[in-house]
Amino acid sequence: MSPPEPVVAGDPVGELGARLQRLRTARGLTQRALAEPRYTAAYVSAVEGGRRMPSADAVAHFAERLGVTPADLATGRSPAEVVRLRLRLVGADLAGSTDERAAVCREVAALAADLDEPVLAARARLGLAGVALFRDDPDAASAEVDRAEALLAGAPPHVRAEAAARRAAVLRHTGDPRYAGFLLAEARDALARDGWPDPSTLLTLHAELVLCHVALGDEEAAAEAAGQALALAVLPAPARVAGMHLTVAGALLASGRTAEAGVAAEQARQAARQVAMGVQLACCHRARGQGRRAAGDLAGALADLATAHTALTVAGQRALAREVGVELAEVHHALGQPERAAALLCDAVDPAGDAVVAARADRVRGLLRADAGEQVDAERHLRAAAAGYRAAGRRRELAAVVLLLADLLEQWGRPGDALDLLRDGLHQVEQLGERVAAFRATA
Repeated sequence: MSPPEPVVAGDPVGELGARLQRLRTARGLTQRALAEPRYTAAYVSAVEGGRRMPSADAVAHFAERLGVTPADLATGRSPAEVVRLRLRLVGADLAGSTDERAAVCREVAALAADLDEPVLAARARLGLAGVALFRDDPDAASAEVDRAEALLAGAPPHVRAEAAARRAAVLRHTGDPRYAGFLLAEARDALARDGWPDPSTLLTLHAELVLCHVALGDEEAAAEAAGQALALAVLPAPARVAGMHLTVAGALLASGRTAEAGVAAEQARQAARQVAMGVQLACCHRARGQGRRAAGDLAGALADLATAHTALTVAGQRALAREVGVELAEVHHALGQPERAAALLCDAVDPAGDAVVAARADRVRGLLRADAGEQVDAERHLRAAAAGYRAAGRRRELAAVVLLLADLLEQWGRPGDALDLLRDGLHQVEQLGERVAAFRATA
């Protein structure tokens, strides 16, 4: 009688079987496909179910079919598998489907935990938090950030700061941009102070800071943070660059050069993060464009706002794109380009949209009509702008458009109408002020 077939040393049979099942499922193999031609599907089922310890030869066979080493399969520690999971997570950042992104992040989180890779598992959890925010579920997002923070307890500071950025996004989403901004500034300053100025992490922190400053109405601080963020976003075509790095990483991994594949995977991740931050970076361009316009740099403002408008349109952010389109039209008008301004305003019409954006668009239309000598249409649009600002409770904008129209009426030889408009308009501004004061007194 021949001696019994030796078994492999490693984890308990149940853990090895569970690992075998996860790897097989991740690669889309059936039990029969994994087993043949030397073993049976029933044998694979018994191993996966923890009812049988596979022989060393069986482990070698399964490992070859799965693309890992026998030691990787037996112990659960596989540098090559870690790189594969990193590449999967990069692919999730590049995925257009939210459902697909969530599915990949869940899978990577589970497999990374099995491989004892806490940073990779945490990044997958942060990806799930981002999906939850996209789905307007801040409670689920906060729970995922909690899990990520626990996993990153022993990670380097620049990696822990990734969780701080996502925590700030959750806080901003739930209406606390001030505390979110505090967390971001604290994380940013700590990286600089302690010698961990990772460019990719700083880009994320600055981009989130822009959104916090915008929410707080601090345009100057938003423009400054936007400039710092965009100085770090140096990739001209991040999606293409990420795809190229993914291809290189896959080729290196297939040739057994795991360490080099890991470097390429990290380069792919850095590029993919910029793809995933497309809306945030568009908002950075918008904030910097607003700052440049305030400083009198109309050409710079035009470049930034045009970039933001294109990116937001491509990302399907229609409401934000309309807002930026009106701002862009204002700059084109200031530069003496009425046709381009008018074309942008055609896309700003949305009956169910923001009343302030509609009023702002009417103001620009009024100016364009006035420049063209079309007094009737100019007055109609400017009065519509005033009505929109009044309905939205925007005192400063209402006062500005009333004064603008009054000046035009004076120029058109209608001083009586200008006086009536000033009297009625400024009375409406006062009424709005009284409403605001009454609201604050009862708040």
